[in-house]
Formats: sequence, structure tokens, C-alpha cells
Amino acid sequence: MVKIGILGLGSIGRRHEANFKSLGCEVVGYDPAVTSFDKFDEVFDCDGIVVASPSSEHFKQISYAHKPLFVEKPLVMTQEEWNSVPLHNVRMVGYNLRFHSCVQEARGWMGIGLIGKPLWARFTCAQYNNRPAYLRDGVILNWSHEIDLAIHLLGGADVLGAAASATSEDCADVLLLHHRNKCHTTIHLDYLTRPERRGFVIVGDKGAIECDLVNRQVFRRGEDGKIADAFVGIDNWDTNYLYEAKTFLRVLEYKATPDECFFCTAREAHDVVGICLKAKEFASEQA
Repeated sequence: MVKIGILGLGSIGRRHEANFKSLGCEVVGYDPAVTSFDKFDEVFDCDGIVVASPSSEHFKQISYAHKPLFVEKPLVMTQEEWNSVPLHNVRMVGYNLRFHSCVQEARGWMGIGLIGKPLWARFTCAQYNNRPAYLRDGVILNWSHEIDLAIHLLGGADVLGAAASATSEDCADVLLLHHRNKCHTTIHLDYLTRPERRGFVIVGDKGAIECDLVNRQVFRRGEDGKIADAFVGIDNWDTNYLYEAKTFLRVLEYKATPDECFFCTAREAHDVVGICLKAKEFASEQA
């Protein structure tokens, strides 16, 4: 039986705990607020470890671990941590929009060239949130799922600019230029919008993709502007998280590759944090 350790037993840690148990794993959890310290060393002796603790703890726990890790996003928080975080034990990072059925459908359309060369794109994650930890850490790192999604669908990128609200980083816009295709991407992130709006548009020289991630609908338009393909997903966030847990078990058994299962690697997650930190730097210069 595979033994999985969970560091952090907040809402996301409890979700992982339940999913790995449902998959037949023995699970050991540690959280200083709810468990005794004797569980700490037991977690680090498991076959695989899920780091679901507050983001400020990630660097320390990644550095301490000597077993395969599945780390929740973001990988780390600061430039100093980004410069020196050891990646060799990080097998997977929790950017689970990659498991969303509409994302996979859109990636398939792009992979066979149905919209041609990408020209510009827009990604949006606009969700009301007033929790102190989120307000403290800022929207760019906390909503970095969308930055990872842009990289996943369009390739690596440089930051051209960014702007964020001056008093608290509860609203931000980031501009990327992708290396592979010179596609321009704008990413809007905020803690202000009710009801939430989450999705993306990618426009190419032969058509476009429009995706509503909340309602799990994605459309492809041809060069004439008419809908050429439509897909409605029957999955949900619960099944996406379960798929993510299954993928980590396959990673532990060396039966999964990123190209095959679409999970985010340590190097990709490290690149995402690099983009976030650069965007925060641009935004602070504009404030």
C-alpha cells in the first residue's frame, strides 16, 4: 500500500487526504494547528508527500524533504526562495486547471493547428475573496493558475509589463510575450468580482478559442467567425482534484510523463513563479 504524507490540513489538505484515501492509500497528515508533532517525522518518511501548507512554508519543507513531493501552488513566494529552492524532489506542482476537460479540449485543437498561429490571448480569474492570507500575499501569486495556464497552452514567456492596485494587490493585469510564437497575452486577476468570471480567449490567424472555465464550455470559431466546434465538460472541480491525485500516484510509480498526463513539473512551476515575481516588480514600479 502506498503511504502518502500530507503537510497542512486546511481545506485543500483535507481534500487531498480524502482523495488519496479513496484511492486506497494509507494517509498520514500533519498540521501544527490540529495534530501532534510526532506526526511530522512520519509524514516525511512516507512514499510521497503532498505540501499543502501555507505558501510561506513551502521553501522550508521542500528543502527538508528527501521523498517525492507534490507541492501546491505557488512553488515558493520570494525572489530569495526562487533563487535557491531545490527542485530535484519536486515531481509535480498543483496547477490543476491542466486537468480541466475544457483546457484539454482547447489544447487538443491547438495541437493540430485548428486556429493557426496564436496572435493574442486573454486569461481572466476574477473571484471575490477577502480572506486575510489571500489579501496579504496578493493576487498575482495566489491566482497564478492563470499564468501557468497561459504557459501550458502557449509556451514560455517574458513579462512585458504589469499593473496592480496600489494600496493592496487585489487587482492586477500582466502582459506576456510568448517565446515560441510571439503571441501577446493579457492576464487579468482580481479579488473583487461577484459572481466570478474565469476563462480565456485565444485568437489565431485561422480562428479562435473561447472558454468559460466556470460553466465548462469551450468553443472554436473558424476564420468566418462561426462556431466550428463546441464542447461542454461533464467533469467538476472534485473530479479534477481526484484526477490530480491519481496522476501523482502514477508519477510515484514512474508510469506518467508530463506530455502524457499534462501535470505541471517543478521546472515549469519555477518558471511561473519567476513570471509572477517579475510582474510584481513591474507593478511596484508603476504604483
